[in-house]
Amino acid sequence: MKLLVTSLWFFSCELLYVEAEVDESGHFSALGPVNGDPNDRFYFMQWAYLEAISVPEAWGILDSIAERTPVTIAVIDDGIETTHPDLKGTVIKGYNVVDKNDDTSPRGPHGTGMAGIIGAIRNNKIGMAGILDSVRILPIFDGEVPSFPALEDAFTYLINGTKDH
Repeated sequence: MKLLVTSLWFFSCELLYVEAEVDESGHFSALGPVNGDPNDRFYFMQWAYLEAISVPEAWGILDSIAERTPVTIAVIDDGIETTHPDLKGTVIKGYNVVDKNDDTSPRGPHGTGMAGIIGAIRNNKIGMAGILDSVRILPIFDGEVPSFPALEDAFTYLINGTKDH
């Protein structure tokens, strides 16, 4: 149970309680999600939050659209683990506004977690279910301890376009 609680804390610092059962094989099953929900390993930890903002309904609409153009979303944070299996193929080359280079490797887990909420691959039986599945994530590293000047540089970089870097 300690591992489960540790994993839950990583995804949400607002954890109030866990309601789960252990089946005969030793796997946890949360009391909440129903059949038809994503098969991602930790979906049971996020389903209530996603339900609260109608994400499953949005998935239904998006899944009915045959051809979609991926959107690019910038994540201004402490870096993103570009090799994370739940983000495979979604993270594009980013920018480090502190060192003025393209090293956006994570200095902490927050940026990768935020990128996962946005665009983790859904229905791959690992990790979590991202809100969008047709997305490119642009990591912008703004420092281990973000500052207003770094944030200003990040927005300036995004406004001026990524062509200059």
